[in-house]
Amino acid sequence: MYAYSHSMNCSLAITILAITVVLSGQCAHAQPGTVLSHQKISDTQGGFKGVLNNDDLFGASVASLGDLDDDGVTDLAVGAHFDSDGGFRRGAVWILFLNADGSVKSNQKISDTQGGFTGILDNEDFFGISMSALGDLDGDGVEDLAVGARRDDDGGTDRGAVWILFLNTDGTVKSHQKISDTAGHFGGSLDNGDRLGASVASLGDLDGDGVGDLAVGADRDDDGGFNRGAVWVLFLNTNGSVKSHQKISDTQGGFSGILDNQDLFGWSAGSLGDIDGDGTNDLAVGTRLDDDGGANRGAVWVLFLNTDGTVKLHQKISDTQGEFTGTLDNEDQFAVSAASVGDLDGDGVGDLAVGAWGDDDGGPERGAVWIQFLNTDGTVKSHQKISDTQGGFTGTLDNLDIFGVSTVSLGDLNGDGVGDLAVGAAWDDDGGNRRGAVWILFLEGNPCPWDLDNSGSVGTSDLLALFAQWGTDGPADFDGSGAVGTSDLLILFANWGPCS
Repeated sequence: MYAYSHSMNCSLAITILAITVVLSGQCAHAQPGTVLSHQKISDTQGGFKGVLNNDDLFGASVASLGDLDDDGVTDLAVGAHFDSDGGFRRGAVWILFLNADGSVKSNQKISDTQGGFTGILDNEDFFGISMSALGDLDGDGVEDLAVGARRDDDGGTDRGAVWILFLNTDGTVKSHQKISDTAGHFGGSLDNGDRLGASVASLGDLDGDGVGDLAVGADRDDDGGFNRGAVWVLFLNTNGSVKSHQKISDTQGGFSGILDNQDLFGWSAGSLGDIDGDGTNDLAVGTRLDDDGGANRGAVWVLFLNTDGTVKLHQKISDTQGEFTGTLDNEDQFAVSAASVGDLDGDGVGDLAVGAWGDDDGGPERGAVWIQFLNTDGTVKSHQKISDTQGGFTGTLDNLDIFGVSTVSLGDLNGDGVGDLAVGAAWDDDGGNRRGAVWILFLEGNPCPWDLDNSGSVGTSDLLALFAQWGTDGPADFDGSGAVGTSDLLILFANWGPCS
């Protein structure tokens, strides 16, 4: 009947086909990347019991920590880089232990005075301006965290720094390692005003030495011109110090893209996983003041990396490039944040969430997030906007909330099989002026996961694709059993027909 490598009772298959094809079930879901529901976390909502003050800017950065407390639910780190614990705008990080509905079960603050952190912070260091989970760097079974402090003054004014925090399961700090112009064995050359730590993104184990590595933005670096920006790839030791590094900029690291003065390359950075299938993780880097199409519309660069941290290839996504057909306006500052959201549409390629904090849907600077469904070459196959007026989002945004200032994937928080998203709105006024907020967005995934060939309907070619995967784990394992079998065949037949 059909050719496949594992044994199967063909008469059973024929019987199933004869009985179930008449069901003609259809996929009745919304567009992938739209919002099914949401939960707000702020000074007054979402079960958060921490104390926020005016101008803390809670939500300026977000990082998924995995299941830190081992309760089966992903936990979240939230930066508040204007927090003044210990001194003016030294900054802070909140560890939020989440419930499956996105509300907060409990929280732990890390700052100059709390959470077991013994590092030295100075006024206006902006600790918490950026964050990224690192995995278990030191091998103690607990997720660790990289935190940017882009106005740290080690070695000179505003050269910047990154703190590696080795965490306990309760969210307190067990130990730390600072990386700066003078600390952590970082041998790169920093100048005044470079602002290392503007962004941080885990790269996984890029060089294959068994230790996770890190991309760090220095958005005011002057390689090639004024404030063009740079990204440093840091190959780490298990203690958080730097084994070696590679700079990517207008003049270094194999990057051949065109950067202009004041582009701020490296303001944001997000790991994409391996979207081109070469075995090496790739990186998205934002230039929020890029002028493609108009002033400060913004852009994101998809960097296909080599294992040594240099750039093999790149693809720009902007108002005029990368096959992106969304509408950007002047001052949208698209790519103020960038984060992988996994494979939302089920096509086998990772997708990207990009913040545009200056978007004016519904009112001035309410903000937006664009979900970019990517091709393997980094171009955009399709997109979905989430804002005050689009994407199924029904939360209340006010003028100047800057929704989209930060984004991070939470994995499948509510267990519906689709990845979810945390989005910062750091100028939200719940409880007081610019105290900040984070929105947990439960997203819609592939509207027709049984459409294995992405043709728009479930039919014979999808049946052939299922048989080709028989007995193995793969996209046709609809029931999540770990192997494609009879129950998956029944699921496919029950959804035979056009997707809608």
